Amino acid sequence: MRVAVGLPVTVKHRIGIDKTESYTFVRDFVGTVAEAGCEVFVVHARNAWLKGISPKENRELPPLRYELVRQLKREFPALTIVLNGGVKTNDQIAEQLDDVDGVMLGREPYYHPWLMTDWDARFFGESPVERDRDEIEAQMVAYMQRVVAGGEPWSHVSRHMLGLRNGLPGARRWRQVWSDHRLKQVDPAEVSRLARESAEAFA
Repeated sequence: MRVAVGLPVTVKHRIGIDKTESYTFVRDFVGTVAEAGCEVFVVHARNAWLKGISPKENRELPPLRYELVRQLKREFPALTIVLNGGVKTNDQIAEQLDDVDGVMLGREPYYHPWLMTDWDARFFGESPVERDRDEIEAQMVAYMQRVVAGGEPWSHVSRHMLGLRNGLPGARRWRQVWSDHRLKQVDPAEVSRLARESAEAFA
């Protein structure tokens, strides 16, 4: 892969297979792949159970073992080791960054995107985000309008912002309006207005 492309090659992997919980297994895997030229490893801190459970259960049932990821970083200090699995809050991110180079979050930011608003300031020393949810929704609406002008339905975009107001009063009603199939041909700016009005009424 390194010969075929000019981009960096990274690897995302589990820490073991089925019930094998030997650190040696994952250490030797990382060492072998690093020898081939990979420098960035995203380590999901669970074993991959290949038998007897569903893919969804495989994301939840195997126990998390963060200590193995930290041990990898200690043993391979020159590699970039990114921890993945089970992290859901900014405080948890900060805690893990004491021992590894990065943290990958999967579904949590998708369902609760407001979690990300202080990442630049907290973790990268950048200026805080000054925009509120209404401003971000307005920017998304403008993007949806461009998508529609290009011949695609705006619902291809809107479904990815349904977590924007999670945790706020009226959020469920706001999501319902944006998901109403009867509104698919309505201009997204009008749908946004209806959704916000409905959220305020149910708040």
